[in-house]
Amino acid sequence: MKVPTERHVELFCDLPLEGFLAPLSYNLLILFFCAVYGFLTRKLPENFNESWYIFVSVCTTCFLWMVFLPTYFTTFYAYHQRALLAFCLILNAVITLLCLYVPKIFAMHYVEESKINTFSFEETQSTCMESTADRGNVSRQASLSNPAVC
Repeated sequence: MKVPTERHVELFCDLPLEGFLAPLSYNLLILFFCAVYGFLTRKLPENFNESWYIFVSVCTTCFLWMVFLPTYFTTFYAYHQRALLAFCLILNAVITLLCLYVPKIFAMHYVEESKINTFSFEETQSTCMESTADRGNVSRQASLSNPAVC
């Protein structure tokens, strides 16, 4: 309820609710699918270990938007809505940066090189050649020319 003694004029665009919810629902749908695929790929081999950080980042973003939407629609003044939207977007960007890049920065500065597992194409090619040579039906020359045989 407005306070009758308070002099307050507020000017804002009369955007219909569908104009706000259509792009927001599309973004939330994409966010939901990112969360599902991040959850499904979290147990993949070491070279795909980024999916866990993506999953955590997407889940925090989902939580942030679930908290933001009810507060956005229940605030009374339009300038509070705009300030809340700006704060939510900035907080979302900071959380995403922290979830995705802080583990990399930590690994660069504090993890010893002897503890880092690396993957190279040569290692895959050599194990591929050994496994195809053991089979006996594929020649070594074929495995050298096409490492995807294995």
